[in-house]
Amino acid sequence: MNDSSHTFSIPVMGTGHSIDSPIRVGPYGIDSVVSIMDDLLVERIRRYYCKKLDYLYQTIPGTSEDGRARRITAYLDTVQTIVQEKFEALKSQPFFQDNDKAKYFEMLPDGNALKKKYKQLMQTEKGSFRKRLAAELSRLMSPGSIDVNIMAKVDKLNYTQEGVPMSSEFSDASASLRGYAKSKLSSSLVLSAGFNPRLYNYITEFKDFYRDATGNIKKKIILKVSDFRSAFIQGKYLAKKGLEVFEYRIESGLNCGGHAFASDGYLLPSLLKEFKENRERLTSSVKSLIEDYYEENGEGFQSDWQITEPRLTVQGGDRSQRRSASLAR
Repeated sequence: MNDSSHTFSIPVMGTGHSIDSPIRVGPYGIDSVVSIMDDLLVERIRRYYCKKLDYLYQTIPGTSEDGRARRITAYLDTVQTIVQEKFEALKSQPFFQDNDKAKYFEMLPDGNALKKKYKQLMQTEKGSFRKRLAAELSRLMSPGSIDVNIMAKVDKLNYTQEGVPMSSEFSDASASLRGYAKSKLSSSLVLSAGFNPRLYNYITEFKDFYRDATGNIKKKIILKVSDFRSAFIQGKYLAKKGLEVFEYRIESGLNCGGHAFASDGYLLPSLLKEFKENRERLTSSVKSLIEDYYEENGEGFQSDWQITEPRLTVQGGDRSQRRSASLAR
C-alpha cells in the first residue's frame, strides 16, 4: 500500500453512501473507505457489479457457513479487481489528450512532485526526453487505497439456526475483520466507535497486520480517536501485541458524523493542540514494545526496519481532510 499523493480521502459515510467509492475514485489515485458491517448489502452490491461487468457470480447465502466473512472477502476482492482493471485502462491512455489520464494528474494538489513532473511533460517538445518522462510518469501512477471501516463496538454475538451461541470469532466485528483479513487487499483497516479488546486481540490471528521479511505491513491499522488519551492507550495496547498504528484519525466528539459518543465535547482546535504537544509520545511509547514483540516472537526487529511517527489526520463532519503529521508541528 502506497501513501496517497492527495491531501484528502473520502471517509466512510454510513453503510451505503460510500459502499462503492473505491470503484468510482480509486482509479484516479484517491483513497476511500467503505463500511463492511452490513454483509448482506455488500453481497447485493457484488451481485450488481458482477452482472454489470459480466463477471462470474456465485451467491453466498445468508445461511452459509461463515457466510458473513465470506461475503465480505468476496466483495472486497471484486472491488480490488474492478479498481485495478479501470486503473490499468486509465494508465494506458495517451498523454496530451483530454481524457481520464489527464484528469488523474490535474486533480493532484499543487506542489505535488508528480504533478510538477506532469506540468514539465506538458511543456516538453517532442523527442526522446519527452518519451522517457512520459514513461516515468506512467510508471509512478498508482490507484487509491481501498480502506475498510469496522465499528469496533458494533460486535453482537450470534447464534446458530438451532439457537446455540456461536464462539466469539463469529461475532459481527470479528467476522467482518476476518473477511477483510482474508481479502487480497493491501490497504488500511479503520477502527472506529470505541475500544474493543476482544476484537483487538483477534487481529493478532492474521499475519497481514504484521511486518513481513522486508519490514512491509500489507494491512495497516488506522484508529479513529476523539482525544489524545484514547490514542495513547489504544496505541500501547496494540503495540504490546506487535501491532503498529499507521495513522490516528482525529475527530471531535461534537462533530463525528452524527454518532453520539460520550465525551467532554472538546472542539478540534483543543484536540489538535494536545496532539501537537504530545505527538512524540505516540512513537516513543510504543517503540520498545514493538521491538520486544519481534524479539520474542520472531527473528527480532531488523536493523533496517524503522518505526516512524504515525500519521495524524483530521476528520470533521462528512469530509475527511488529510494532513501529514509534519504539518501539525
